[in-house]
Amino acid sequence: MVLEFRMVGSRTGNFFRTFEMKSIQTFFDFHVAIQEELGFDKNQLASFFLADNRWEKGLEINLFDMTEDTYTPVIVMERTQLCELLSEEGQRLIYVFDFFSDRFFFIELISVSLEDKDKTYPFCASGQGMPPQQIIIEDPEK
Repeated sequence: MVLEFRMVGSRTGNFFRTFEMKSIQTFFDFHVAIQEELGFDKNQLASFFLADNRWEKGLEINLFDMTEDTYTPVIVMERTQLCELLSEEGQRLIYVFDFFSDRFFFIELISVSLEDKDKTYPFCASGQGMPPQQIIIEDPEK
């Protein structure tokens, strides 16, 4: 199955991207597709969060397992396929790309369809507008 996602900026009105992903691809694959499409530095931290209908953050899907607590399960992007957590149109994600300034993208699963054997996934199917700057560094003198 192919999952089609619409991603919009949390603070920009005209920015969006549409990504198509195989349902068996991982959240890490999705992360890399976003980073490459937007020209972001892949060394920066990022996380996905499942979101409810009011865009409230739920379960976090981490880039890395950074906990020292061996009793708390951590969901890691590279080990989690999209189909493990997403399968229905309308499901939502929040993709935090700048933890220091709390900036993120809203992502919604807009369709589920059959795979096109002539396409290579993942890919950005459409888009508009310039992406926001990845990291904003505040001037401490201001």
